Formats: sequence, structure tokens, C-alpha cells
Amino acid sequence: MPTKNLAIREEVYRKLAEAKREGDSFSDVIERMLEKRSSLLLLWGVLADSEDIADIGDETKKIRKRAVVRT
Repeated sequence: MPTKNLAIREEVYRKLAEAKREGDSFSDVIERMLEKRSSLLLLWGVLADSEDIADIGDETKKIRKRAVVRT
């Protein structure tokens, strides 16, 4: 089977390594994740450690205050 080399960030490598099960290759891990990509649960908490989360919240509040309710 042909192979390809990929350059990934160190933190991505660590996450992939943590997701490996006994006997898994990195290809197995990536394939499993791609099969699940339609699930929004994969996005749960992705911004939890982000410094931008407060800015996103502030902007959301501003937008909501400007919204006009139509009846």
C-alpha cells in the first residue's frame, strides 16, 4: 500500500498519539476520526482553552443587543 508523509504540528501529533488504541497505526486513528467527522460532538469544547472565547462571547452579546425583533 502506498504511503504519504505529512507534516503536522507537535500538539496535533500528541493528540493523535493519545487517541491511538493498542495495535493502531496513525492511519487508523485518522481514519476513525474522519469517519466521525459528521458528529458535532467532536467540536464540543474546542474553544475551551482559547483566549478568543471571551471576545466571541462579547461580540455575540453586542450582536444580540442590536437585533430587532419583528412581530
